[in-house]
Amino acid sequence: MTNCKCKMKPAASRKTQLILAATMWTFVGCGLLGFGLKWLIGSESQWMLLLLLAAIIIGGVKGHFILRKSALRTITRIQKRGEGTCIFGVFSIWQWLLVGVMMTGGRLLRTSGLADEYLGALYASIGAALIMGSLFTWRAYFSCKSES
Repeated sequence: MTNCKCKMKPAASRKTQLILAATMWTFVGCGLLGFGLKWLIGSESQWMLLLLLAAIIIGGVKGHFILRKSALRTITRIQKRGEGTCIFGVFSIWQWLLVGVMMTGGRLLRTSGLADEYLGALYASIGAALIMGSLFTWRAYFSCKSES
C-alpha cells in the first residue's frame, strides 16, 4: 500500500487552524444556546428560570471539566502537526465522528416529543459548554506565534 501525496491540499498555518477550531466551537455553541433559549423562553414554563440557571451552570461545569480536555487535545494536535498542514485535519477522525453522532442525537431529540422547556434547557446547556470549551482554543490562538 502506498501513501498518496496530493499535489493540492488546503494547507494552513497553526494559527489559522486554531482560529478555525475556536470559531467552529463558538458558532456551534452560540447556535445551540440560541435555539435552547428560544425554546426555553418560548415555552413559558413556570420552571423556565430554574431550568435556564441549571443549563448555564451545568454547561459551564461541563465546558470547564470535560470539553476543556477535548479542546486541549485539539490544540496539542494542531501544534504537533506543524505549519502548512491540511486544514481538514484540525480535528481527529474521532472528533468528526462525534460531531456526526451529536448532530444525529440532536435531530432525534427534536423529533422525540420532548417538551420545549426541557429540549431548550438541554440545548442551552450544550451550547454553554461548547462556548466555555472554545475559550481554551481562543486562548491558544491569541498566544500562538505562527504566521497566519
